[in-house]
Amino acid sequence: MAKKAAVLLTLTLTALLAYAQGQVGGLIEGDTWAYLVSAPEGWVWDGTTLRVQGIRGLFYKAGQAYSPSKLHIYISPTPKKAGGPVGLAQFIVADEASFMRADTGIIVKDLPPYEPGPGYRFELRDFDDRNEDYYQALAYYEGDAAFFIFVLSCRSVEEREAERASFLALLDTFTYIKKEGP
Repeated sequence: MAKKAAVLLTLTLTALLAYAQGQVGGLIEGDTWAYLVSAPEGWVWDGTTLRVQGIRGLFYKAGQAYSPSKLHIYISPTPKKAGGPVGLAQFIVADEASFMRADTGIIVKDLPPYEPGPGYRFELRDFDDRNEDYYQALAYYEGDAAFFIFVLSCRSVEEREAERASFLALLDTFTYIKKEGP
């Protein structure tokens, strides 16, 4: 019990410190997982707009309103379950098979992994749907209890390249937290 209280206090202090430094972000949690994240500079965190879809990590430019057809970043968690993908590689294959490579107008390009610090490795992809003028930068991460997809959604290749540094800055702040069972 004391360990849980110490972890909660540490998380609270970390979130307050991030807020005091002018970063917009905080603790986002599910039943078996949690993470801390901060919005990139010039972006804001919106934890409510896509909550119904299970996304509490939505980010868009400060001063803008969210629109699915405009520049934004979101983090989509998928809890691990029995009979599901075993490992990140299987998860990525299943994700790509579900919609990415189903259309001949879609191109998915594998990029070198991004490793911002000890214990963190993100598998990167670029996704181009030239038929719909829809472009994404994707990052995949495997936690103990969930898989996470980070998506930078853009309307052009040029916008994606201009915002890639912001996307990587968000990945730099991601801190996965393993939740203890009941």
